[in-house]
Amino acid sequence: MNLRQIEIFQAVMRTGSITAGAELLNLSQPAVSRQIERLERVSKLKLFSRVGRGLQPTPEGTAFYEEVKRAFIGLENLRHIADTISSFNSGHLRITSLPALGLGFLPRVISRFSKQYPSVNVSLQVRSAGSVRGVTATQEFDLGFLPGSRNDRDERSEHFASVDGVCILPSGHPLSAKTEISPSDIAGLPFIALVKDDVTRRQVDQSFENAGVEFKPHIETQFAATVCNFIVSGAGVSVISPFAAADFAGLGLVMRRFRPTIKIDYMMVTPRLRAPSAVTRNFLALLTEERDRAVLQFNAI
Repeated sequence: MNLRQIEIFQAVMRTGSITAGAELLNLSQPAVSRQIERLERVSKLKLFSRVGRGLQPTPEGTAFYEEVKRAFIGLENLRHIADTISSFNSGHLRITSLPALGLGFLPRVISRFSKQYPSVNVSLQVRSAGSVRGVTATQEFDLGFLPGSRNDRDERSEHFASVDGVCILPSGHPLSAKTEISPSDIAGLPFIALVKDDVTRRQVDQSFENAGVEFKPHIETQFAATVCNFIVSGAGVSVISPFAAADFAGLGLVMRRFRPTIKIDYMMVTPRLRAPSAVTRNFLALLTEERDRAVLQFNAI
């Protein structure tokens, strides 16, 4: 029994005769008759009975046809699924990220992506950097975003972005009149710092030490978004990634260049055991465009 025999049987059942079935399939009548006979031998079913000059489906033939219809519905569904995948109309995208990118930047990119591809289901989980490292190792996600530069030991990690840290101030702060802020400018001011094990925090510590300026944070917190909320409320000043600070632009926070430069790197991780899907590749194209636009804006600060 093969698919061609089933297609011919279905055509005969739908049209009601060998002749009409042959015309539908653009085959000769003898060719259709031979395939029906072969199908009967292979299936060990009497599919048709001769009634006058025509064919009448037997009860076995009718029952078999019902199963054939169900099978062909399944095949049509598979064809539809294949078409939607190949034309990128549906799929799944699972992303995990550290908060600096995951609370503002990535939601903006995903929102634009979802408008273009509304049938794609997107999951975004925002975690601490340590948690992101753990879950990306499980191959559970399509994309992961971490602080730091590319890890040469992991062929699936790659550089995503490098930006200069910015000094953030409440709107109307006297230092907002300056275009550049140095450690000496903010010495003695209430400083809202990230926790000590944060990569950016370590660089801030070093910049103050190199400048010979005492660094004594007023408040410490885990997430850059929380730092920004403190600044908006007027609690102090800080130095963080512009990716995080940009989410609060226009909400009572201003960004100024910080010197000496603090370089903040981000890397992207993809699963080691599988290649990126069409969904992932198309998202990456949009993501790259949005990243380049953001970095250009940050460089203009």
